[in-house]
Amino acid sequence: MKEIFLFLHVVLATFWVGGMLFLSFVVAPYLRRHPEIMGEAFQEVGKRFSLYGTFISLFLLFITGLVNAYLLHGGFRRSIYEKLFIFLIVVGVSLAHDLWAGKKAIDSEYHRRLAKWLGIINLILSLILVYMGVRIRLGY
Repeated sequence: MKEIFLFLHVVLATFWVGGMLFLSFVVAPYLRRHPEIMGEAFQEVGKRFSLYGTFISLFLLFITGLVNAYLLHGGFRRSIYEKLFIFLIVVGVSLAHDLWAGKKAIDSEYHRRLAKWLGIINLILSLILVYMGVRIRLGY
């Protein structure tokens, strides 16, 4: 049972963080070279990734994370609470990015920059979460 929930958690984290890395290092540079489609393409890709990446995967990451924390034995309670706190920040930043700044980015330079920085912050925090998960699993 432990292996199944850990597997699901890792796959979901891979989708979430991998998706952000793919958007940052592949999609965004390509679209910047094509300004005639950039705004519309970012909106379309953002909608699709938001549904699967933000709403579905973050919800399932929360569930599998709680189950994994319950199944994990040892003195990791503080680390798990710290990870959960950062996760909740990621959820808030994701929602601000996807539901507010990202939607207004097509018509507003301010919102475009804000969406970019919210995405960068989200990626950094998400990488920290992955690192924390690895440390917890290794017993640190």
